[in-house]
Amino acid sequence: MAVYINNKHPKVKLPKKPLMELAKEVLKGEGARGDVSVVLVDDATISELNQKYHRRRGPTDVLSFPFDHQELLGDIFISLDTARRQAREYGHNLTREVRLLLIHGILHLCGYDDQDEESKRRMRARENFYLK
Repeated sequence: MAVYINNKHPKVKLPKKPLMELAKEVLKGEGARGDVSVVLVDDATISELNQKYHRRRGPTDVLSFPFDHQELLGDIFISLDTARRQAREYGHNLTREVRLLLIHGILHLCGYDDQDEESKRRMRARENFYLK
């Protein structure tokens, strides 16, 4: 199991190692197998992906794309622009928000969803477990 982090944001840079360690912890804790690619992007990039794959206009915070392949679990895209706005809104720092979005994205790759209140509650409990 490998985790690849690629920061493609033109201005915001975050240390990769702590994110890689967190991702591996969540993957191990969920019993997941396969490699994960995490791409940190800006709102323009995530808006394009959101439109292309979900037919939704505008930016979102995180998108997960699971693969149906034994060695590849999937890709996660996180908008650092949206994460920064959400961090201010929720009263914490960018690093904490990105950690939360990373956990959220991995849980989606592991089969969790947040389409109804019960599944949201289960997913939130797992996020809080790993967020510490």
